[in-house]
Amino acid sequence: MELISSVLGAVSDIASDPYAVLFCCIGVAFLLLSSVLNVHTLLRTADHDYRAVMTYFAGFFVLMFVVPMTLVLVEGPRVGMYPWTLGLRLGDWTKGLAFVAGGAPLLTVGMVLGRRDPALREQYPFSKEALSRPGRFVIYEACYVLFYYLAWEFAFRGVVLFGLLAFLPKTIPGVAVAILVQTFLSTIYHIGHPDSEVVGAFLLGLVAGSAAVVTGSILYGLFAHAVVGVLNDYLAYRRLARTRS
Repeated sequence: MELISSVLGAVSDIASDPYAVLFCCIGVAFLLLSSVLNVHTLLRTADHDYRAVMTYFAGFFVLMFVVPMTLVLVEGPRVGMYPWTLGLRLGDWTKGLAFVAGGAPLLTVGMVLGRRDPALREQYPFSKEALSRPGRFVIYEACYVLFYYLAWEFAFRGVVLFGLLAFLPKTIPGVAVAILVQTFLSTIYHIGHPDSEVVGAFLLGLVAGSAAVVTGSILYGLFAHAVVGVLNDYLAYRRLARTRS
């Protein structure tokens, strides 16, 4: 009886803390999207990959953005947590532009290496049917950015990174721990993808996490992440277009 009382007390404490509830929400979302709602799981049971991938994007957006954002808006204010404290703001745009400009050569090198990786070319885009016609490709990429990349950056670089920074010491080790935790989590999610992408996810996690800390915004990491993903898909679209002509 005492054990049950202790457990119920712990659950009550967690439920009363918006940060704890938010982290639990991201944890459940991570579990679902890594298993039953994972894109590869949906593709295995689908007759058409376009519908399966768009379903994945929608699920990702709801679980990693809509639900957490609702919690932030409803419960966050009582602990000083708002969308902008989780990186949804312009932040220090001069440093942000410097990160983007400084990272451009690295992104270029990554794109070149990615084009030479057969496994990566096979992996993306998730939906090969999206390459069938221009209009469908544009819609697909718009959903990719708005539903997937925005939710990704908000969950990992926003909730996890800035959520941890709200509790950890404002020291170099404290900041490093926050950056590394979100980097490890976002890298783990890529397990099962091509090896080159797993390495790239780790490096991007470090860079985007550092950019978020320095600028106070997740937007610059979002921009870099989305550019890499969309350009990679566009190159696949161009390759297919050349074979058809």
